[in-house]
Amino acid sequence: MRETAKIVIRTPGQESDGSFAYVSQGRSITVGRYTGGDELDLSVYNQLISKRHCRIHYDEQHQLWIEDLDSKNGTELNGQRLVPYEKYPFAEGDSLTLVNGLIQLRTEGDLEETREYRISDLLGEGVRLQDHLQTVQIGEVEIPLSKKEYQLFKLLYSQLDHFVTREQIVGQVWPERSMLESESVGIDEINSLIYRTNRKLGVHFTIKSVYKKGVYMKSHVPD
Repeated sequence: MRETAKIVIRTPGQESDGSFAYVSQGRSITVGRYTGGDELDLSVYNQLISKRHCRIHYDEQHQLWIEDLDSKNGTELNGQRLVPYEKYPFAEGDSLTLVNGLIQLRTEGDLEETREYRISDLLGEGVRLQDHLQTVQIGEVEIPLSKKEYQLFKLLYSQLDHFVTREQIVGQVWPERSMLESESVGIDEINSLIYRTNRKLGVHFTIKSVYKKGVYMKSHVPD
């Protein structure tokens, strides 16, 4: 049995909006409306979604549970609106929707891209990335990151000691917004993400910005 489930947002009439999150055994993720903060595990860009709409939990018995967090427009499982703060079991084939079917949440069984792998095999020793947990492990130290912090780290680490443009960061970290002028990513939002990620990486890595050149990351992890 798999230890991680992938939760994907689907909007009827669209192939995908690009948003997803992983939930591993014994953990939960919170779904809600994007507000510019970093408190959610899976953000939805729709004003009808509540700020904290629902929570998905994956227990040690490989069972997924959905809980509505008293959302304004509701969460539905197989067409039935959920009672707020009650947990309901659901499986991969079930219909899980928000706002009367406007937004769909689906679990996907293909976890090929969640495999643990070592970028250190290509770039150096001692650093392990775990996609499904969104963590960076350096020796015995494990650094948990938010989804967007992790995406930023992966981009900068793949270009270690080389400049990355802010346009590249937007395309990697905010793919769902990079093509929408009305949802453009501001410089303050990018700088805030860089600051938060820098702070979590501590003494192991340093992210720096250089005016008119871009952003780059240096590693302080011994070879």
